Amino acid sequence: MTVLSCPLTFAGGSDSLADLPKRAIEHSQITLPGSSPFHLEARVFEATNRDNDNYKAKIQEDWSAPDKWSRVIKSDKFSETLITSDGRVTDEITGDYYPLWLHTLVDAIVDPGAPLQGVDLVKSHDNPIIGGQQTCRRFGYRVGIVPAQNTVFAWYCFQGGLIQSIGKPGYEAQYSDYKKFGQKQVARKIQEEIEPGTTLEADIVALSEANSVSDSSLVIDHPTQPLRSIFVNEQTLRGIAVDSPPIQWPTIHGGKPVGTLSIYVCIDRQGRVRETYGLNSDNPYMTDAARKQLMNWTFKPAQNNGDAVQLEGILTFAYQTKIAR
Repeated sequence: MTVLSCPLTFAGGSDSLADLPKRAIEHSQITLPGSSPFHLEARVFEATNRDNDNYKAKIQEDWSAPDKWSRVIKSDKFSETLITSDGRVTDEITGDYYPLWLHTLVDAIVDPGAPLQGVDLVKSHDNPIIGGQQTCRRFGYRVGIVPAQNTVFAWYCFQGGLIQSIGKPGYEAQYSDYKKFGQKQVARKIQEEIEPGTTLEADIVALSEANSVSDSSLVIDHPTQPLRSIFVNEQTLRGIAVDSPPIQWPTIHGGKPVGTLSIYVCIDRQGRVRETYGLNSDNPYMTDAARKQLMNWTFKPAQNNGDAVQLEGILTFAYQTKIAR
């Protein structure tokens, strides 16, 4: 990504830039209060390798109001039937882990405004895109524990008043193929690059207005708490680590032998690391080595109000190695 650190000229001035996230959400999000009831179906697959069954999933949502909807997610190793009705919730799941790549795409479909909450585009003059018709802003913030600290980034891009892409630690979505649905424009294609060379895609294959969700399909006899993934800071993560051997840094053939790197880690309800994603790094080779070793770390199982939860967080490391002759 080419970085241009200079102000953009934006029609309408700073006030329009400040209002852009709110307007984009209003124009495209179909789960806002007052939105029309709908039936939605989506298919998830790896766009870079359609034969890879590890990233295939089906999503179905029947929605009447923010407190009255049902969602069914089915993939090879995880499935969920989540029902919300008048403040009562039930969640039936199979599988021991809800993968980050999947719930990122689900959230990007039904709640694209969530990662924009609290974002003030006026506070940044860093534009990560040169040329084109997009309006973008990038933010950097510090992570880690002294002396191992690093800067990670989040960016937000819009085009034609609609969300074009959002990227932040633990979340990336690119929106395209917008089509009219009622009074809104809805992206029918959402892509997520989980690592270089691997792009996942969610296609909305059915979206239609509905009278309402049938009350019979929203009967909740035994309310349960939905499965949650909670973000925690690095100090908390390191404090609950059970088995966290020091990273062994390999000898390299090029790049910086001394530096820092940050990795986004996802932990299941049993305390096992299930996914790792590289963030900002002084040497990508060191990131690959750290990611592989972090998959063997274990943590204390976490609970929230008595319910087992998944955890997400950022771990930052200072590395030092040698360059092979």
